[in-house]
Amino acid sequence: MRFLLLPFLVAVGALPALSFAAPLAPAVLTLQVQARPDVANLECERRAPAQPRPAATPNPDPLEVPDEEVVRELADTTQAGAAATPPGAPLPAPAARIAIWGDSHLAAAFFSDELARQLKVPADNVSNLLLPANMGRAGVRLPIRRTCVSPQWKYEPAYLGGDKAAAPGPGLVNMTTEQAGASIAWDVRNDKRVANHERVRILYQQTAAPAVVGISVDGAPETQVTLEQQPGPAVLELAADQPISQVRMRLIAGPMRLHGLDLQARRAGSLAMDVFGYPGATVAGWKPPQLDYVASWFGQRDYQLVMLEFGTNEGAARPFDSAAYRRTLEESVRNLRTVFPQAACVLIAPGDRGVLVPQSVNRGKRKGKGKAKAAPKIDLYQYSRVHAEIGRVQREVGAAAGCATWSMMDAMGGPGSAYKWARQSPPLMARDLIHFTVAGYQRFAREFARDMRWTVEAAK
Repeated sequence: MRFLLLPFLVAVGALPALSFAAPLAPAVLTLQVQARPDVANLECERRAPAQPRPAATPNPDPLEVPDEEVVRELADTTQAGAAATPPGAPLPAPAARIAIWGDSHLAAAFFSDELARQLKVPADNVSNLLLPANMGRAGVRLPIRRTCVSPQWKYEPAYLGGDKAAAPGPGLVNMTTEQAGASIAWDVRNDKRVANHERVRILYQQTAAPAVVGISVDGAPETQVTLEQQPGPAVLELAADQPISQVRMRLIAGPMRLHGLDLQARRAGSLAMDVFGYPGATVAGWKPPQLDYVASWFGQRDYQLVMLEFGTNEGAARPFDSAAYRRTLEESVRNLRTVFPQAACVLIAPGDRGVLVPQSVNRGKRKGKGKAKAAPKIDLYQYSRVHAEIGRVQREVGAAAGCATWSMMDAMGGPGSAYKWARQSPPLMARDLIHFTVAGYQRFAREFARDMRWTVEAAK
């Protein structure tokens, strides 16, 4: 079943919502700045080239995607995909405010970009944007022109737990540094070099120890700002009379835990899609001990639809503990529903994952030598079974919480479909048989929009 739709705007049933005080109100320090037109492109400082590593010894039998004949011979034919079932009713109308948290499948934004196209978002649409503190992280693509991050910053993803992740930003990840001179710069224009946002709000954690930063807007001389507000969630708001193009922040003294950016425009439209993807993330990021801290970042967002896209990284654990995963998912979904009690919610289960085989296995088949010796030891469905179990748990937990569920695996065709997607032209599956190509993510977005009844074809 690729899609299960239930009544949405209801109280959580089997997963009772937690009670917590009203979300904390971030302390806001506003700095009036002067924006300039025709700002040059943001140029990042060139880093010293990395020391060359010794060449690795070539693998005489490298891993590769199994050939079709190998898949037929080694696959467990009992693992057939479940038949897709149509949804019972549409989710909120496309002109909605949407937030989605996920892993590397979301971080590159190919899925969300295509989903926006399916929603017929006008090319000139301007949205208020809430950006996570994942700038500069490999595999991340943000809806702004460019970001430059100095090497002194470290990432604190909430899914890893621990004290450092107790108070995360809206994307459930922080960037932190205590090294004077650490800098980060953003070109917040779109890909057409058009500036749209008059207010750039830097989200951070105020500690008892003040921090001093240098702020430069659109190439102007740096202004020194002392951050010494009430400890807790805080905002340094840069406000201009016209849209801002670039912001540069340099740490002069003290600690800095950056939570992200909030870009606000006077002419923002009604549709907004905030994407919070982080490579390697799991749904455990939604288990922060300070839920009121997390909720503080969403006071003005009023999402109509919230979604969680996780499961691939959980499925890599060996052995996979289904009961432990269920407990984590239940707590995470309960927290999500507590922060957004009036929003519809969707859980997106992972796609199929394949297993690479030694090159000799494929070559043996091509030469007609019969079964390769290693073939019987290769379980091509080891991840497919785990991902199917994750999908089953998500359906049950989602049903108890009043959330819809949508399965990437079932949208692909069920267990074993990773191998078929890898052989498509153009390929829909990446060569690692874990991730997908741009075309693959776009296919998911089209299927998702169709199942949500957000397309003209689905509405017929």
